[in-house]
Amino acid sequence: MVDASEQQFATKPKAPRPIRHQFSIANLLGLLALVALSLGFVITTIRLREAERELTRLRNEVGYLEPTEAGQIAAVRLASEEPMTYRLRVRIPTGSKYRLVYSSMWPRGATAPSWFGAVPISPGESTLLVRVMKDPRDDRWKIAALGQSTDQRRRIATVLPTEQIEVFRGSHDWLASGIPQTTTIRSSGQTIRLLDERVLVGEGAMMLYGDRPPDEDMIGVFAELQPDVGPI
Repeated sequence: MVDASEQQFATKPKAPRPIRHQFSIANLLGLLALVALSLGFVITTIRLREAERELTRLRNEVGYLEPTEAGQIAAVRLASEEPMTYRLRVRIPTGSKYRLVYSSMWPRGATAPSWFGAVPISPGESTLLVRVMKDPRDDRWKIAALGQSTDQRRRIATVLPTEQIEVFRGSHDWLASGIPQTTTIRSSGQTIRLLDERVLVGEGAMMLYGDRPPDEDMIGVFAELQPDVGPI
């Protein structure tokens, strides 16, 4: 005869054995593949960001013009590390005649600078340069404009009067405007004020004239892309 306590002990279920997780070669290969993909994604992201920064730098140096429609002109300002040296890139549609006009004087009461000269700009893309400098060939200070495309290079310069030379050589604040380092687009037949760099000199130096005619003569670097029709 079996005792009751012994019967309970005999019928008591056994504790389940702990489940042992097995790690197969297939699991290992899958984990390695996941790590490799994650690492590749991180590296690709880093390289893409570096490439975007380099592309931005190159665009600022060479001047990237966004696509335009037929019958539109476009311009962008390029980076320049030299003082009083301004670089730009423009696009002119086929069949349009344009010119780059420049000046260093905006007369009092006038609605625009007194343009000194003009450089014809060919259809297509061109690089423009406007600069105030001492010409090493004759030691005279000039404001010069240059237009260069794939098929031609044109340059013109104007000797600066003594009173302007003293201003440019002095230490003054500048009010800089004109187009930015992003593409500016206009319809063909319109103008683009490329540069409006005013030297702030005298009692009215801190006055911001906006589009109003200045209350006194303003010295600076001014340039405009305009249709090549009639006198400047």
